[in-house]
Amino acid sequence: MKKTVDARIPKEVGKGAIPDYPAVSTPWNKLISYHEAYHWATRHNAAVGAVFFEVIRIIFPDYDERLTRLCKANQDWIIDLFVNKGYGPYSKKLNCIYPFMKGSFPAALYGDIGDDRLLYAGRVNDFGTHRAEKELDTCAWDILGSEICRISPYVQEGFGLSFGEPKGDFTMVEALGCGDPQCRLIFESFEKYPKPPREAIWDNMKPCATMDYIKVTPEEKRDKEPQHFMEDCNFVFRAGTDVEFTSTEFWKAGGPTYQLGSEYVLCLLKELVASGELTEEYAKMLIENVFEGAGKMMFAEFFAKKGLRDWLGVPNDVDDGRMLGAYIEVTCQCLGGIPYTVLDFNKDEVSYDITLAGIERRSPMLTHAYVSMWYGMVKTLVGAQWSLWRETEGVPEDMLRIRIAKKIDKFCR
Repeated sequence: MKKTVDARIPKEVGKGAIPDYPAVSTPWNKLISYHEAYHWATRHNAAVGAVFFEVIRIIFPDYDERLTRLCKANQDWIIDLFVNKGYGPYSKKLNCIYPFMKGSFPAALYGDIGDDRLLYAGRVNDFGTHRAEKELDTCAWDILGSEICRISPYVQEGFGLSFGEPKGDFTMVEALGCGDPQCRLIFESFEKYPKPPREAIWDNMKPCATMDYIKVTPEEKRDKEPQHFMEDCNFVFRAGTDVEFTSTEFWKAGGPTYQLGSEYVLCLLKELVASGELTEEYAKMLIENVFEGAGKMMFAEFFAKKGLRDWLGVPNDVDDGRMLGAYIEVTCQCLGGIPYTVLDFNKDEVSYDITLAGIERRSPMLTHAYVSMWYGMVKTLVGAQWSLWRETEGVPEDMLRIRIAKKIDKFCR
């Protein structure tokens, strides 16, 4: 009988001999700590988002048109989710937003909680009915460009609109993604600080009415970790309403899975396809081309291949599709524990069944992006003789089956 999966030491062997440790394991039992896995997931999600922004820049080369469409599509989606689909009351209960809290005030609280879940390190300098100030020292998404720094405040205003009156606006007066040393997001109520409407809905990176109230934390006192990774906070996040979350609760709530950046673009792509402005085939073609190129670039430099081998603990005698297979397994584990089954894992072929809902996270186009990126990666990580493809025949609809093996293709890309 053909042996398709190389022998692995099961998790049960040695259990109880030494203390259990929260970690992700590679096929060769190299452990990646929970802390590193969480940070890797956020940066990975940011990198995928950066590639998606290249896709939308091709579709809308004009900055004003691109930002207007992105901001509007994502704010409309948030309001629909929280108001029409009823997520608002559930969210309020989960985050201890009391019934008397209305408008942009609870939106500021909601944003603060989301920041720590996504591993932004920083602090709230002001938190009141008419003004809130959030100062951030780190952002994994600072590589995406100025667009995300403009979309996020506008989406935050969408949260405020879904929570009712009183209204206000959110101004990103500083942004790490634009080269500033920190991010600084300031909410001001229209009631207390009236102002004329913006000429462009995305024009929210400018001085605001309460610039004199700004508190700047000295560089030596800035944080590198969010509360739930800080000893001073007893490794627990606490917000202004006494809501508390452990790191485990944030992980289970989707911290490592939230594709900020990607979802901003995917939200607009869905709208464009639904309205007929863009065909699904053309959108997929753009995604395929851009993500294949990004995948090839990941290991085009030889030192990058060595870095992955060291990180995964790849044995010296392994130089085949198992390297990419191990990377995919670790990716699934780090992104919130996406269920997968190893079908083949040997020097000739590697294949997996991956639960589709885990990889696509509400958008089939995200699955298409991953398959295209992994195809590009195998060409430089292993070699041009190797390929990665998706199999669909005889595969359950809720499953993504991928295969990695040598393949001759006279029309390969």
